[in-house]
Amino acid sequence: MGRVASGELTSTNGTVVWDGIGILRLRYDGTQAGLDALTSSLRTRLGERVLPVEALRAVEVSSTGLKLVLRDGADPLQSVTGGQVLMDPYDFPQVDPALAEQIARDIRSTLVRRDVPATPSARWLLAPPAAPDRLEGRDAILSVANGRLTFAYKRSAGRKKKSLGQQWSVPLGEIVDVEWTPNQGWLGARGFLRVATDSTPVERPKPKHDPAAMLIEGGADVDALFFAARLLTRIRP
Repeated sequence: MGRVASGELTSTNGTVVWDGIGILRLRYDGTQAGLDALTSSLRTRLGERVLPVEALRAVEVSSTGLKLVLRDGADPLQSVTGGQVLMDPYDFPQVDPALAEQIARDIRSTLVRRDVPATPSARWLLAPPAAPDRLEGRDAILSVANGRLTFAYKRSAGRKKKSLGQQWSVPLGEIVDVEWTPNQGWLGARGFLRVATDSTPVERPKPKHDPAAMLIEGGADVDALFFAARLLTRIRP
């Protein structure tokens, strides 16, 4: 069971701190024994996130813990994962149930008092994790500069990608979606980051052959995730 402090819940995923006014601070712990490499790295590098109550659709308390349910479109990190992250960053198990219910009631009252809708958010309400403007993958290097996203293909890139030349770029204003999928282990599918525009076909080639996709290097899943989330905020302010 989590250790109890006033307005604070400590769980196996980290700590939730509610200020009683309108801000939640989520502090993650990646040092717990038994975590897979992706979850441990993600928790460690997330560190602390600041979540305004306006980003919430609901707060759930159960016998297994406390769960924060965000409004669609509030968090670029959640939006870009497509449910692929092994650790839900808004699920906090093994907390004190009485304190969890007390905090949840206060948050729900704040949602009502501020008339926060359950509808999708029209803008991002959480900042993306810090990320550089350049990301190196297995078959391409992505970079953002001068309002464009550029894929610079490596020698290992497939022929379909190289058919566009040594590099291909697209204005940020033409990108309508960003997708991230992590590597699935040594014997599983390779992870990738790819973008879509209005002209992207419904049936897309595999990421290895898709000019608008980059295969993620082993061990670089979190780097690619943070780059993707930051890119999403560039195309949807």
